[in-house]
Amino acid sequence: MSRAYKIALILKSKSSLPIYKDLEKLSDKELEEQVMAMVMRMRANESSVIARMVLKQPTFSLN
Repeated sequence: MSRAYKIALILKSKSSLPIYKDLEKLSDKELEEQVMAMVMRMRANESSVIARMVLKQPTFSLN
């Protein structure tokens, strides 16, 4: 993942990091840590949603 893509990902997320820090000045390691933390938060949020999902019987269509 490129540096520009990581910065764009953080800016598009609901993170408050861009308000407090200039993302261009972050080191590569700090940027990577922020992206990994964001991904971990996303996974944690999604797992609770997936756990509450109602499983439906598989269906098919002949259309």
